[in-house]
Amino acid sequence: MLTEKEKQFLKSRINTSVDKYRRKKKRKRFALALGTAAAVSLLVVSVTYQNSFNNSSKIKNFVDVNKVDINKEGDVKLVLSNKEEVKISERVSSISYSSSGNQVDINNSKKVEQRSEDSFNTIIVPYGKRTKITLSEGTKVWLNSGSKLTYPVAFNGDKREVHLVGEAIFDVRHDKEKPFYVITNDYDIKVLGTVFNVSSYEDDSYTSTALERGKVEIKYSDNSIFGKSKIKITPGTLAVYNNKNNTLRSSTVDVTKYMSWRDGKFIFKKQKLDVIVKKLSRYYNVQILIQSEELQAETFSGHLDLKDSIEKVLEVLKETTDLKYKKENGKIVIN
Repeated sequence: MLTEKEKQFLKSRINTSVDKYRRKKKRKRFALALGTAAAVSLLVVSVTYQNSFNNSSKIKNFVDVNKVDINKEGDVKLVLSNKEEVKISERVSSISYSSSGNQVDINNSKKVEQRSEDSFNTIIVPYGKRTKITLSEGTKVWLNSGSKLTYPVAFNGDKREVHLVGEAIFDVRHDKEKPFYVITNDYDIKVLGTVFNVSSYEDDSYTSTALERGKVEIKYSDNSIFGKSKIKITPGTLAVYNNKNNTLRSSTVDVTKYMSWRDGKFIFKKQKLDVIVKKLSRYYNVQILIQSEELQAETFSGHLDLKDSIEKVLEVLKETTDLKYKKENGKIVIN
């Protein structure tokens, strides 16, 4: 939940600051900053991800063999261990597992029975939908639009592993003897008990982890003689792996904005409009196009109430800018 200070922040109006520097100049500054950081810190490492890195992961092997696409339209879909599909039509849903994993409670109104022996479930959340899952061992997961989570019906063995595509907030139940792992296509995250956000969409050029509390360890493959690298991050840290240039960097941030969608808010600070629009497109399941490259590069700071319609959200952005939009053939065009 948001603190009083965060709530006060959320009451502020949208403030706009147009980026006055040429994008070319910004890229040069960014490249220079990366070069300097690489010279003094081991937190920026050139990496090449290889699937062989976590071939020992049973859940990764299961995901590779059992391909399940993320549907951008339609209902939330729960794929059970026997391949049966349970569809959930609500825009926001809740799924809870019994301690054995044999019983699944959906929206406190529907119960599903299944076998739990060494089996996996997959939840698929299309654009415009969100869901909260309570796993059999007590960990809570909030899945954002356009996401897919694969997980054991019951956690056996000496570790707990889930596989994520998309974005999720994890509140991991502490178990020192059985660490929790989030496996993504770019890196693995090890935790003992903590709250953090992971964003790993297939159409983004990065995977990120924002840590609210606790401690996590991120492990990934690289081209060094050691073959593997890892970093530990502390609360208030954002770690970003760029899968275009194969680099990993971390920085101190206000993690509130990475958690805010769970509470129906979208907080952003000096965020480019094209990034904001991409998030809104997923959240509302609507295609939004920006016709002007100059407008795409404009930056915004403030908050949006995601409980409002997309039209109301765009009106808020419009209040302090010369932004205009129109609907064309089911799409929203910004100019």
